[in-house]
Amino acid sequence: MSAPRPVIRLGGWLFRHRGLLPVPWMMAAVWFCQPIGLTTVLGVGLIPLGMFIRLWASVHMGTGARVVEVGAEKLIYTGPYELSRNPLYLANMFIYTGVGLAGLGPVGGGVFFMVSALHYGFIVRFEEDFLQMRLGEIYRGYLNRVPRWFGESAPVHAAAPKGIMETRLTNAFRSERTTLMLGTLMIVALMMRAFLAG
Repeated sequence: MSAPRPVIRLGGWLFRHRGLLPVPWMMAAVWFCQPIGLTTVLGVGLIPLGMFIRLWASVHMGTGARVVEVGAEKLIYTGPYELSRNPLYLANMFIYTGVGLAGLGPVGGGVFFMVSALHYGFIVRFEEDFLQMRLGEIYRGYLNRVPRWFGESAPVHAAAPKGIMETRLTNAFRSERTTLMLGTLMIVALMMRAFLAG
């Protein structure tokens, strides 16, 4: 069932600006960072977890994760896409929640999780609407088998993606280099600010 048109339009706008919108939140978490403690360590731990999930998804998706306009020639349903229809956005939610938790404590982690869940919730509605129109019954079957975020899914029995693993991994690292670099810088910045705030 399709979402209402205003939801789809908002999701489209958020999709096109998804790389820039979190930046002020991330900067605020670093600026107002609390002294180092258990939440700092837990939050910083979520950031590489999110980066790993993104890298794993990119091995299966290819360079399509970095497009500005939504588009899909085929359905990706291998690797993490057998467990979640949106592993890249789930990974981003881990990263943003980790930044909020590390910088601003449990309340910050909760706020960052809620904001990112709302943000990606709209984007997912937009993408699902597009993919149902573009891929039709193939995508609707996938919707019925794999959860939107995470949970028990019916077996997809997908074949492994084509291509040499080394090449796919190299392409995934190339595609995700910005996320890997910024994630690492965020960890360093949070740890430095937490030590200085102590």
